Amino acid sequence: MLALLAACSDAGDTRPESEGDALRLGRVHVVLEPSEDAIAPDGRELGEAAIDSQLDVSARFAFVRGLDEEFVRARIDVPVLPADALRAGECVPSASLLLESGEPEDSDARELVLVDAGDLTVTIGESAFEVPLALVPDLLPYMSGVEYLHEGDTMPIRSASTPDVVVVAQGSMTEDMPPFTAQGRVPAALELGATEADLDEQREGALVLRWTPQGDEVITVRLVPLVGGEASGDEITCVLADHGTARIDLRQLAVLGLSRQVEAVRVTASRTSVVTFDVGEFTGTELVVERRDRLIVPTISTLREPGRLSPGASD
Repeated sequence: MLALLAACSDAGDTRPESEGDALRLGRVHVVLEPSEDAIAPDGRELGEAAIDSQLDVSARFAFVRGLDEEFVRARIDVPVLPADALRAGECVPSASLLLESGEPEDSDARELVLVDAGDLTVTIGESAFEVPLALVPDLLPYMSGVEYLHEGDTMPIRSASTPDVVVVAQGSMTEDMPPFTAQGRVPAALELGATEADLDEQREGALVLRWTPQGDEVITVRLVPLVGGEASGDEITCVLADHGTARIDLRQLAVLGLSRQVEAVRVTASRTSVVTFDVGEFTGTELVVERRDRLIVPTISTLREPGRLSPGASD
């Protein structure tokens, strides 16, 4: 599980006198994703050349009373990871992973405080990034505090590179949270692709994907149907065994909402490393480092129409 780390002095929050059955949730989530889509079957040039990757970092540390965990996870955008919710080979509509329980009718003692962990820095390899904090949106009368969000920067990273990730927080201005350092590692690149023969497998009712395997773990794959380069339908999430290849039944995807009339499918595959660490009295805080790859897979309707799907169409 995750952890509460401090009270937010900026928002005037203090730790409750009586915690009762308090829930503590906290996660630092680091995402590296290529800045551009690759298109099957050509893909992108791999090897030693560095690929520009967009960096997104979010961090939230919450103290909760009187609210259901699913409700809180949905409100603070700290969902259960797909690999913890699905079996290998299972696919579901992505929205189903975010289902939340209703808000409790009893309003007494409800509290959702996103707390301040002090200045937060994330270092990837030799590159350091300060993660700014901002007040959380005032969505609920009992919800307050701050969250950490950083996006927009890009950094070059080679396919074979798996640099260390170090998160350093200076700690809050109260005694609840001391400074901490957590260390993880960027997972190996997937090198996602699909050959001409793989694309032809659609005629046999299968979406075939290939990547560079790393063992007995799993990867997460998100599928978004595209028409005219724009999303046209709901996203589907699959968890696949990390064996380097997968055949996903198109009939199964159709049941989940993927129409065969779409022009292409944007495949976002990710390999994730998770490290848990303890801070003071709070245990099980998560550092999640997710490395993604993206591939546009044309569907049968576009495979025989040269020029129908171009790299510019995926923007």
